[in-house]
Amino acid sequence: MDGTTGTVQRVLTQPLRPLGVTVGVLLVVATLAAVAGTPWQTHASMAAAIIQMVAAVLMGVIGVGLAYIAWAAEA
Repeated sequence: MDGTTGTVQRVLTQPLRPLGVTVGVLLVVATLAAVAGTPWQTHASMAAAIIQMVAAVLMGVIGVGLAYIAWAAEA
């Protein structure tokens, strides 16, 4: 029972932790969706596709960073 109580107390002391992890994971999933959308086949210019891919990679890096910071933060 102590493990469950400790988990509940940790969540109550850090109420934004689950939100940070969720948003971080959502950004990573959006990155994967942007890559799966194959922008290099749908855009008229290759420059637009490259810009979109760079932005998607940056979004993924921010998402991983946010999830890691939210998960590793101590009370």
